[in-house]
Amino acid sequence: MQFFVGIDVSLESSSICVIDERGVVIKEGKAASEPEAIARFIRHRGRKVEHVGLETGSLSQWLHAGLTKEGFRVSVMEARHVRAAFAAMRVKTDRNDARGIAQLVRLGWFKSVHVKAPSAQETRALLNARQFIVDKVTGIENSMRANLRNFGLKVGNVSRRTWAGRARELAAGIPALETLVESMLKIREVLLQELHSLDRKLLEAARADPIVQCLMTAPGVGAIVALTFRNAVDDPARFKRSKDIGPWLGLTPTRYQSGQVDRSGHVTKAGDAATRTALYEAATTLLGRVVKWSALKNWGLRIARRSGMKKARVAVARKLATILHCMWRSQSPFRWATEKEALA
Repeated sequence: MQFFVGIDVSLESSSICVIDERGVVIKEGKAASEPEAIARFIRHRGRKVEHVGLETGSLSQWLHAGLTKEGFRVSVMEARHVRAAFAAMRVKTDRNDARGIAQLVRLGWFKSVHVKAPSAQETRALLNARQFIVDKVTGIENSMRANLRNFGLKVGNVSRRTWAGRARELAAGIPALETLVESMLKIREVLLQELHSLDRKLLEAARADPIVQCLMTAPGVGAIVALTFRNAVDDPARFKRSKDIGPWLGLTPTRYQSGQVDRSGHVTKAGDAATRTALYEAATTLLGRVVKWSALKNWGLRIARRSGMKKARVAVARKLATILHCMWRSQSPFRWATEKEALA
């Protein structure tokens, strides 16, 4: 007889339910959220555990690696699918969630999530830390702008290098503002130093990765964008078609169709938000700063004239994701067609 396991993971302890192939509960309870503790709870002499399932979460990748090492077949389940399956559940408890996950595993009514390699997880941690520091620097600058604006002092458009000098110039003569600006500039300076340190490590990782170097040949794609895309996809073979990248990243419009009603909306914004943002920034750079002509830029500018620059950036980001995936699979750099070749 085959057995299936559902795990509802929490930070300290996890609810576990073991069922047989008929759906009958064999064993349930709690164990520490550690791979070894969960494995001890699941194992039983003469019991063949066919499949173990758990939802996506902060501990899911670590538990997946640990339970796989213990010899179990483990699937990390898409949280949205699990939530939709439990929508009719009137009483939501950890115990009921574990039972429901076990039943989903037994029936196969779930979508597995790709679990990234440890190297990809390390790179993702660095990218997340970098984005956190960038957000904090931006928050400090916006806070100083707001405080100065209360006194009628406008910072205006300044570069990162001239920011400190401009803030000190405006705050001069007002003791409270001088104290505030100096304190926040000290914090900002420390954050910028750490940001430069992380940038150096990420650039070193980009130089050492031939795939990232290949992706960087595309217009508008720098080291951070290439690393973010490579980290998010991890394995290009898991997408049958390169066009599947756009919907996976949430760069395709929503659609509602029922009877005579058929309307499209904004993009779905599903999937990896960091990768979607990186590709949007790359598209902005391509359409605005890249001088060299390319068929991709020409296509995006035609959309901008017809539908506006914002929609053009989203469209170019989606197409750029498709192109990057094709480049990765074929191990070939971006092909810069001349204008004459494109018109031929």
